[in-house]
This record gives sequence, C-alpha cells and structure tokens, in this order.
Amino acid sequence: MTRLLLFLLISVLPSLGFCQDLDYSFDGRELDENDSLYLTAIKKFTVEIDSFYNKYGDKDFEDVLYIRYNDYLSSLPDSISGYKIIFLGPANRKKHFKLNKNKLMFIEISPLSLENDKFKITLTPYHAELKKRKHLHLGLGDWTKIYFKYVNGRMIYESTKNGGI
Repeated sequence: MTRLLLFLLISVLPSLGFCQDLDYSFDGRELDENDSLYLTAIKKFTVEIDSFYNKYGDKDFEDVLYIRYNDYLSSLPDSISGYKIIFLGPANRKKHFKLNKNKLMFIEISPLSLENDKFKITLTPYHAELKKRKHLHLGLGDWTKIYFKYVNGRMIYESTKNGGI
C-alpha cells in the first residue's frame, strides 16, 4: 500500500504543475491570467492619472496608490508603473490615514464583470476622509473602466473609458 501511495505521489504531483496557466513572473511571484488582467487595469489607470484625473479633476495622486484590499488582488506586486501599491484593510487603515492627515485618495477595484459582451474592471478613486470614531467618508467624483475582449481563448485589452458625475 505504501508503495502504491509513493508511486502516485511521484507520478501525479509533478504533472499538476503543468496544468496551471501562468503567464509570467513579476517581482518573483507567478501571476495567472486573472492577476494579469488586474495588473493591466492598474497600469492603464496610472496612464489616466496624468491624462485625465490630474488634468480635469482636483485629484492629488502622489506616488502611492491606496487600494482597498480584496482577495482577488492579493497576488499583485508592490509597485506598478512607478506607483507604490498599498492595500488598505481594517488592520492598516488607521495608520495610513494618520500619515496623510486623515485624507487620501482611496481606490476601489471591482471584480471582473461582463458588460455588453465585453469584460470590464472598474477603478473608482474616492476622496476619503477618516473622521472621529473611525467613520470613513467617501466622496465619489469619477471612475475608469478598463475593457477586455475575449479572442482565441485569451483576454486582450481593448479600451479605457473615463466617466464622472
């Protein structure tokens, strides 16, 4: 019985590594296709910071992007396109707000969704202010939608659209 288990472990486990569809390694971490879509969306958003948000809005993006932590973003690198990425959650939110005088630009990244036969990821920056008793106030002004199309079994970047109130 132990020989059979050993044989199965030796023959099956190495083949499991070949079943994964990993695109590339970034900062020593393997990113799958979904991770690379979020990476692409954030890269496209950083382009919009200079061409849309800083030009037409009163957004004050520094060299740090404060992003709401979600499990589907956990494999992303610590910096993208020259911007340091800091994921905010209950454990570190107070610390980063205190460092920024209780005001910062807080970015919400939606899960991948379908809209009119296209896949999209929406990035929504908020003017965030942490007030007394840990109340977080969010001011919405605009958003960026990153669209992907499905071609030959792969998701390909298609376009970026900005919108606002």
